[in-house]
Amino acid sequence: MRKGIIVNLKRFKVLDYVTLNKIFIVLCVVFISGIAIGSIVLSKNNWLSQTTESLFKSYISVHSGNAFFKKLLVCFSRYLIVLVLYFLSGSSMLGVAVTPFITVWQGILFGSLSAHLYSSHGLSGIAFNAIILIPPSVIFTVCCFFAARYAIDFSLLIAKLTLPRSKPASLYINFKNYCGKYLIFIAVSLICAIIDIVLNLLFLKFFNF
Repeated sequence: MRKGIIVNLKRFKVLDYVTLNKIFIVLCVVFISGIAIGSIVLSKNNWLSQTTESLFKSYISVHSGNAFFKKLLVCFSRYLIVLVLYFLSGSSMLGVAVTPFITVWQGILFGSLSAHLYSSHGLSGIAFNAIILIPPSVIFTVCCFFAARYAIDFSLLIAKLTLPRSKPASLYINFKNYCGKYLIFIAVSLICAIIDIVLNLLFLKFFNF
């Protein structure tokens, strides 16, 4: 009996966890799907291939010969743009549909960039991706998952107010908390930008792109 009770409790906890975090799980699946799409489509789509190559050249150019604070400004602004898109999508009832598209597009760009490095630079590209690109990207991606989750949650609150039988309600406190969470995400993105710069300062000299 005890074993049966323990198994049932474990199953309950797993189901409870999945229920509470289903939006987060869906976003993870969407992002991974985007990576797969970007990796597969890169060689077959000229526009995506050219866009990816242009982004990579721009990335190398920024880290090659600029002052630290200029690098920080550029890197931080790139992260900030993504967070602003999530924030704006969550500020409307369309965010429920728009937010996953932002996530899948992130996955497509990351997948296509990784595929570009592997196909164009071989082992050097694999090493560059593992040592320089992946560490800040992983941190920022997790940050974006939370940003997307809260964007969807707030978008749902707005959407519920538009239903015919919904009661008028103030979202001031909810919006204040929403903004507060995004301030934390912005701080994390600044840390990611600093990590990105430091890794490039340490290791970019070992690569010839």
